[in-house]
Amino acid sequence: MRAEDPGPIHVTPNRAVARRLGVPYRTLAGLARELLRDGGLLVASPYRARRLLVQAVREALAPKDPQGLAAALEGPVRTLLLLAQASGQGEEALARLAKGASPRLARVARAARRYGELLRGRRLLDPVEVLPRAAALGKRLPLRLWHYPYLGTGELAFLKGVAAPGSEVELLLPEGAWGEANRRAKEALEEVGLKVRPLELAGLGRAFLQGGGVGRVQALRFPDMEAEVRHVLASLKGLLRKGLSPGEVALVARDDRRYGPLVAAVGFDQGLPVRLLYRVPVGESRVGSLAALLAQALQGFPYEATLRLLFHPLFPWKREVDLDQARLRRPSGEAWKGLGLPGELLELAQGKTGGELVQGFRRALSPLRKRLEGWPRERAALEALLEGLGELEEEGREGFFQGISELLYHLTVPAQPGYGGVELHTPLARYGGAFRHLFVLGMAEGLTPVPVAEDPFLGLSEVEELERFGLFPEKPWEAAAREALVFAALLGSLKEDGEAVLTYPEVVEGRPVPMSPFLERLGLEPRSPGRTLAGSLVEARRLGLWEEDPLREAMERALEAERARLEGKASSPHHGATGRPFLPASLSVSQLEDLATCPFRFYAKHLLRPRGDREAGDGDREDLGTFVHQVLARVFRTALEKDARRGEEVRALAAGGLLEEAFSRVEEEWKGRPNPPFFLRRPDWPHRRRRVLRLLARAFEDDKQFLRGDVKIVGVEVEAKLGRGFRGMVPGYEGLEVRGIIDRVEERSGSRFYLDYKLGSTLPQVKDPRTGKLSADLQLSLYILLHGKGRGAGVYYLLVSREAETANLDRGALWAIFKEIRRTLKSGVFEPRPDAKAEACRSCPVELLCRYEGR
Repeated sequence: MRAEDPGPIHVTPNRAVARRLGVPYRTLAGLARELLRDGGLLVASPYRARRLLVQAVREALAPKDPQGLAAALEGPVRTLLLLAQASGQGEEALARLAKGASPRLARVARAARRYGELLRGRRLLDPVEVLPRAAALGKRLPLRLWHYPYLGTGELAFLKGVAAPGSEVELLLPEGAWGEANRRAKEALEEVGLKVRPLELAGLGRAFLQGGGVGRVQALRFPDMEAEVRHVLASLKGLLRKGLSPGEVALVARDDRRYGPLVAAVGFDQGLPVRLLYRVPVGESRVGSLAALLAQALQGFPYEATLRLLFHPLFPWKREVDLDQARLRRPSGEAWKGLGLPGELLELAQGKTGGELVQGFRRALSPLRKRLEGWPRERAALEALLEGLGELEEEGREGFFQGISELLYHLTVPAQPGYGGVELHTPLARYGGAFRHLFVLGMAEGLTPVPVAEDPFLGLSEVEELERFGLFPEKPWEAAAREALVFAALLGSLKEDGEAVLTYPEVVEGRPVPMSPFLERLGLEPRSPGRTLAGSLVEARRLGLWEEDPLREAMERALEAERARLEGKASSPHHGATGRPFLPASLSVSQLEDLATCPFRFYAKHLLRPRGDREAGDGDREDLGTFVHQVLARVFRTALEKDARRGEEVRALAAGGLLEEAFSRVEEEWKGRPNPPFFLRRPDWPHRRRRVLRLLARAFEDDKQFLRGDVKIVGVEVEAKLGRGFRGMVPGYEGLEVRGIIDRVEERSGSRFYLDYKLGSTLPQVKDPRTGKLSADLQLSLYILLHGKGRGAGVYYLLVSREAETANLDRGALWAIFKEIRRTLKSGVFEPRPDAKAEACRSCPVELLCRYEGR
């Protein structure tokens, strides 16, 4: 605001008008705030305004529920403040109302008067007072207002007090009742020397005001809101694919909060970037939930709130809490000490004033900026919270904790910000632009336009009474006319060769609704779109549209394979038929187990080798099993290096710290890998780590099954192979080499035992071809055959249940198993052939690929 600025100041009601005219975006409210700052006045934040209003209601009216009454009176109080300032009467008008008005109106006036006094005591203004109070400063500016469909009470007062003579205003001036308020505004502005020019709308907006025929406009009806949104977004996506710029398209909903979540969900489904710029409380964000939990936990560390805080995804400190003990003790308050609460959290809890707590919150939350760099809404919520916390600096400790929840409600951020994409707006933000395509959602009664009604505290009788005091509030029918003018300006934003699509949902939230009266005024009868548009591959597949689907051929092949299975035809590659023999040079014992249990399991796991999603935890249990085996192997190897071969010697070393040392070293090595297993990166790994370590410690304590005191350790992770000697097992298959790793070999009473650890709760058994049951042992039988040349015994040890099962060599079962294996490998047909009761299917890792009909 500089005196030397040349020419008038261009003012527009929204960004769309400024963009079309190519002028800087400046609003009347923005100019007013600049003038007020120069005059030393500030606008109260929503949080501060509500706190002062509650105080005013308490002092002026002494109700039983000050907060509830303040929420109900917020609108009427602000209306009186605006009218009092706009009329030039100021505090005097409120004083006269408080003394001479009817009891109900006098109560509102007393609350408004006391609220104004509290604001003035802090040199603050309520947001509704910005325009009229700036007008009272007496500074004149040359203004040029563009494309205003109406002028509110505050805007009119501002122009009369600030706009210099000769300033120009472009205002919509329709004939009839809709233009009555604007004609009065025109006369008032011309009395003070302003020039008012009529706003000319394009064809569709003009047709709406006149109630005549329309041009290129469609009215479409849909059974519900989801079908409506899906059709509109699919149409938008098609236009953008053809090269249309997002700036030439407008997506509008009068009730954007109702439509916003649905638009976001459908846009995500269709791969269409969508921005929702209506504002939501910071308390609805993850940053807000973190701040709320932090405030709850600091008030004595209650068990539930503290535990939820520790597991919050944005928890700002390192988690070292002993969760086992926490769940066992259910601590509260001082009982949390000694369980590993972060020192920063305990220090923050010592804050005694609002200022100390504000500084502590800022220290805790500021480092989150880096973690939230790619998360626009959460980053905006964090910045809003860090700045807004200053409102609580003057509070005491109790006042801080009472105010934090209110602050999280009053601080707001855009619902879904971002960059690029299609923006969902209300008509207020989009009228005055220049669009080739206009889509308006929710053309149903009660949605567009929104219903208008009397204020419970300022009904028609109170409105008439206010007029007798020289105050002129907006009447319900004037609000309805304003809605119509805004909609007319929105339709007038469509270019002459553009197209508008107005959509009507027949059912809203389970209730049938009639179409909008605005459609009737345009002479439109909504029709069905005729065909359903598919905005994504998922929708296209649901509709049976496969023409351009990249998976069409694969799906047709899969369908043919499924049809062949149901018709009992010969096996296909989808069912494991390779069409030629598969004769590998070697197979591991685990591969042979899969092949003997079910040929298709072997085919899928070891020939197709599908990749799982590690981030989703696929293969997590298998990785953990390998991890546990490596820890146990390290313990026994280290013991052998120290010449400790007796069972009691190894147990003593493990209990003396060797087990925990081995566990930590293996853990460190695995974490140092380029892509560590998912289970080590899970947030609950510290908790699971203690459980796994305790599981292994309990195993070493078992001196009857896992590690007897009198045994002698012979070897750890001993490699077992059988090459040429395998000829007799599978005649005609000469080159196969079988390989395996024996977890532990030990001697007891002159006999040799082969031990294998299992993290699961069941013993590994394969199908016995002689009976068709899942009853034969393969792994330890092969170890006895390969390493012990047929002598010795095997032991499976289940770590979870601490149970042991002995397995002896059964040559008859082995002969039958390998005979079946030879037949399968020679034929190259790996069809699903599990055991007779399909018990192996219950835990099959390739269940999603299998089409075994017996499941």
